[in-house]
Amino acid sequence: MARSGRSSRFLIGGSTCCWVLLGLICLALADSAQVKERSPTILAGDTIQAVERLFNQVLYSTIEDARQRLPALPANETIDRQYFEELDLVAGNEDYYSTAFYIFAWINSDLMYHKTPDKLLVEVLPGEKIAIRRFFAKVKPHLTKYLRLSRQDRAELVSNVTQLATETEDGLITTFLEFPQNLKSQLPELQLMDYTKLAQALVQGVASGIWTKA
Repeated sequence: MARSGRSSRFLIGGSTCCWVLLGLICLALADSAQVKERSPTILAGDTIQAVERLFNQVLYSTIEDARQRLPALPANETIDRQYFEELDLVAGNEDYYSTAFYIFAWINSDLMYHKTPDKLLVEVLPGEKIAIRRFFAKVKPHLTKYLRLSRQDRAELVSNVTQLATETEDGLITTFLEFPQNLKSQLPELQLMDYTKLAQALVQGVASGIWTKA
């Protein structure tokens, strides 16, 4: 009888262990399914953050370079200093960088309108091009990794980014400004922050103050 009792307890204990193991396996499978379901969103989100960080570095470095050069340049040869003062008052990541994007475009406006660059642009342009080439060189691994993991083939996009990492022509500036929109057109899930937010607000009459001078 004692032996039978021990056998019964063993069978009961073994049965309980089996149910516990089965439950753990089911939970593991459920977690795995959830991870797979979230992976595309997480992958896109991580890539967006990396690209934005690199893009914003170019905006910041160019604006700070221009800011430091302003005091040595004649007032009629520079962008209004108030633009930089206004930027310092902007709070919020998207608001800040949409303002920085606007100032960046303003600094480079002579190139976009095919006019003779003013002295400020002449001075910041060499460093600006270096920063943009580095941007494309650094962003390429993030994009290639994303394309590989998401199983997408965008050979032309990768080829263009590779070429831009060595580009020296002035058109590099416009290509950089258009990059967020071009990236979205080819990979809609990689939508960066709205860098044109301030420009749109000006057109719609929402923004005012010194920005109306644009």
